[in-house]
Amino acid sequence: MGFAKSFKDGTTPSIAIIGAGLSGICAAIQLQRQLQLTTYKVFELEADVGGTWFRNTYPGCQSDAPAHLYSYSFAPNYDFSKKFVPQSEVLAYLRATAKTYNIYDKILLQTRVSSMQWNEGRKKWILHWVKSATGEEGDHEADVVIHGAGMLRYPKVPKEFDAFKGDMWHSARWNHSVDLTGKRVGVVGTSASGIQIVSTIADRVESLEVYGRSPVYVTPQLNITYNRVWQFLFRHVYFIYTLYRTFWYYYVDSTILLYHKLAWFSAFHRAVVYFVTWLHRFLQLPFDNDLRRKVTPDYELATRRIVLSDKFFPTLKKPNVTLHRDPIVTISGGTIETKSGSKCELDILVLATGFDWISNFPVGYWIGRGGTDIATNWGESPTTYYGTCVPKAPNFFLIWGPNVGIVHHALTSLIELQVMYAIRAISHMLEKDIATMEIKQEAVEKFLETLDRRIQRTIFTTKVRSKCRGFWWGSVTEFWWKMKDLHPERFHVEGREGVNAKSLLNGPRPEREPFEEVD
Repeated sequence: MGFAKSFKDGTTPSIAIIGAGLSGICAAIQLQRQLQLTTYKVFELEADVGGTWFRNTYPGCQSDAPAHLYSYSFAPNYDFSKKFVPQSEVLAYLRATAKTYNIYDKILLQTRVSSMQWNEGRKKWILHWVKSATGEEGDHEADVVIHGAGMLRYPKVPKEFDAFKGDMWHSARWNHSVDLTGKRVGVVGTSASGIQIVSTIADRVESLEVYGRSPVYVTPQLNITYNRVWQFLFRHVYFIYTLYRTFWYYYVDSTILLYHKLAWFSAFHRAVVYFVTWLHRFLQLPFDNDLRRKVTPDYELATRRIVLSDKFFPTLKKPNVTLHRDPIVTISGGTIETKSGSKCELDILVLATGFDWISNFPVGYWIGRGGTDIATNWGESPTTYYGTCVPKAPNFFLIWGPNVGIVHHALTSLIELQVMYAIRAISHMLEKDIATMEIKQEAVEKFLETLDRRIQRTIFTTKVRSKCRGFWWGSVTEFWWKMKDLHPERFHVEGREGVNAKSLLNGPRPEREPFEEVD
């Protein structure tokens, strides 16, 4: 069944896309490919497309899932140089894809959307935007908003580090004007970004102090190179590329089993990874029992994201590198003191301390139906429908929103599924002459009940009622299954002028409950 391309009177909706990273580019392309819609605008805060792949330029930044999973299924990249590629190659791919589909013509670069407010009388979203370079500002009306700014937008910088008087920056805001050569450098954080940075800069600096209270499980990366023969086969023998990408898609998706509590279907998978991480530590640190103990996690496997690296453990053995497991207690000038009494004078401090997703939705940024400040109304417990639709926010679609965080797969796979859900919803609006679609609260509550129940089978921590339900409970394949149908009966709808809204749903209301999940 094809998609409707316009309303019955031949007009098309105006659509605003927030962000020109993986999500925004995907949304813009699919609006063109699937609906032949060109009545959209993309608002991008940065000076170019790419999102987090544009902003994160720290040394060693690279993909942490097989590179071909970072290319869209509808826009393959046959020329990636390795299985795990540097940031520059992912960014080059996104730029090239945006140019191929003429997305740049629709993008307002260096333009920040400072607020989004629903106008009930006009049935439109009013977006207030500001040009960061000139200060110019204005309003933009949109029938539909696709919010693709993502969760990796605002760095998390703990306030206690404000006391540091040397050069300091977050990994996502790398200061390339400062030369690290011969400097005393500290890196706070030993998750994926921290490990990549430490492994890359150690040979350039005089000393490197690594602060990480909780080590992560590390497995071998085995970063193979794709030579010209492989690239030729990928490009010209299409079934080879399709087979190769499909294999990695489902192999990576199967690693969700690591995040299930010990059960018959996950026990073997977890046992294998436990052994691989132990063997990796032993082979790379065979004669250093003290260091091996320092890098051995004391928590359950996969409670934090597993990191792939062949360089981190050898780096820690270098004479100018020191790993600190005890917490930082005092920061004074350029001196950092840990609980054990160790004091280190530093010239530069790098914070690999993650991101603050709540800052994506500050007070007054997102005002929905009835003047509801949606994010403020959430508090610490966001309420969405599969991380995509939100009550009080008609005609609004989040891409990679709360409740569907994934840690085992490339985000591109999830993003494509959410974008296609938004495409199906927009097509339904066009076909049925619908002015507004708003997810029902009861549908959201049913989803959250299922989330709370299913998440208990995993090792993710969920906070029922008072705490944040951040993660998707299952595989990306299961997410596809849940999102492949629109289920228009789960939405409140209003028709355009002269249309009876009660007649807009597909057929009679089903006798069953409007939303029913099965395990």
